[in-house]
Amino acid sequence: MLSIFFLVVMSLLAGVLTGIIGMASLTLYPVLLAIGVPAISANATITVAQVSAGVGTVLSSLKELRGQWWTAIKIAGLNASGGILGAWLLTKSSSTSFQGMVPWFILMAGILLLWPHSKVEASYRQSRLLIYFNLVILFLVGTYNGYFGAASGLLMIAVLSRIINNEYIIYNAMRNFAAFINNIVASIIFIIQLPIDWSVMLPLISGLFIGGYIGPIILRFIPAKVIKITVGWVAIILAIYLGYKAYF
Repeated sequence: MLSIFFLVVMSLLAGVLTGIIGMASLTLYPVLLAIGVPAISANATITVAQVSAGVGTVLSSLKELRGQWWTAIKIAGLNASGGILGAWLLTKSSSTSFQGMVPWFILMAGILLLWPHSKVEASYRQSRLLIYFNLVILFLVGTYNGYFGAASGLLMIAVLSRIINNEYIIYNAMRNFAAFINNIVASIIFIIQLPIDWSVMLPLISGLFIGGYIGPIILRFIPAKVIKITVGWVAIILAIYLGYKAYF
C-alpha cells in the first residue's frame, strides 16, 4: 500500500513536470528501479504510462494550441517519426548504453535555453538551411525520446525555443502535443515487443494524468522569462549532478 501511494505521489509530480518542462522519465525511472522493476521494463512502462500524461497536458493546452495546430502537427509528425526509430532501437539494445550521454544532452539544452537570441539569428530564423537543420534536430530528439527519453522534454524545449517565434507557453504546448504522439507510437512498439510491468500501471497513469493537466495551467501564471531562466539553470545543475553519478 505504501509503495502504491509513493508511486501515485511521484507520478503526480512527474505529471506536473511533464506539463511544464517534460521530465517524467527522469523523475520516474529511478523510482521504478528502486521498487525492483528491471531497467528495460521500467523504461518501456514509463513510456506507456506517459500516454495518460499526454492526454492531460493536451487537454489543458488547448487554449495555447488554438491557431497553432498545423505547426504542432508538423512538429509532432517529425518527432514521432524519430520516436519509431528510437523505440525500435531500444527493442534491439539496452537503454543503459545511453545513460552516460544523458548529462551532455541536458547540459546542451540548458545552454540553448539561457543563450540570448541575437538579431542576426532572428532575421535568419526561417532561412532554408536553418529550417532543414532544425528538421533534422527535431527528428533526432524524437529518436532519443523513443529510445531512452530522460530529459527529452528539455531538449525539445531548447530546440523549439530557437525555431518558434512565440512565447514559452505556446511552444511548450506544441512540445506537449508532440510528446503525446511520440509516446503513443513508441508505446505500441513496446507493448508488442518489450515486457511492461502492468502491476504499477494504474498508480502511474492516474498520477500522470492529473499532474499533466495541472502543469500547463501553472505556466499561465508564471512570466515566460522566469520560466526559461529557471528551466535553463535547472537543466545545467541536473546535468552536473547526473554527470557526477555517471562518471564518478
